[in-house]
Amino acid sequence: MTSTSTRRPAGSAGHDVRNAWLSVLLLPIAFGLAFLIGEGLIGLFGYPVGDTAGEAPLWAILAATIPALLVFCLPALLSSWFARRAASHGDRRGWVPATLLAVVALAFIAMNVLAGLGLEMQSG
Repeated sequence: MTSTSTRRPAGSAGHDVRNAWLSVLLLPIAFGLAFLIGEGLIGLFGYPVGDTAGEAPLWAILAATIPALLVFCLPALLSSWFARRAASHGDRRGWVPATLLAVVALAFIAMNVLAGLGLEMQSG
C-alpha cells in the first residue's frame, strides 16, 4: 500500500510567486495574439480592417473584439491563479504582478470600449 500526499513542498509558495511574475512576460505575446485575432476575425467577416468609418455592424465588432480581449486577459488570469496558490501558503507577494496585470487588462478593455463608443481621444 502506498501513501500519497497532496501537500506541496514548503518551497512551492516561492515557486508560485516566481510563476506569477513570469506571467508578466506573456503580456506582449498576448497583445500580439489579441491584435491578430481581433483584426483577423473582422477581416474574415469581410469588413475592412482598421476602418474608422464604422461600416462593420455591432455583431461583427463584438465577435472580433470579445475573443481578442479574452486572449489579452489570459496573463492576468494566470498570474492571479499563481498568486492565489502562493497566498494559500502564506506568501502574498504574488498579488503584486497579478494586480499589475489586472490593471493593464482593465485599462486595455476600457480603451477598447471607449474606442468602440467613439470616445477615443482626438490627436492633434
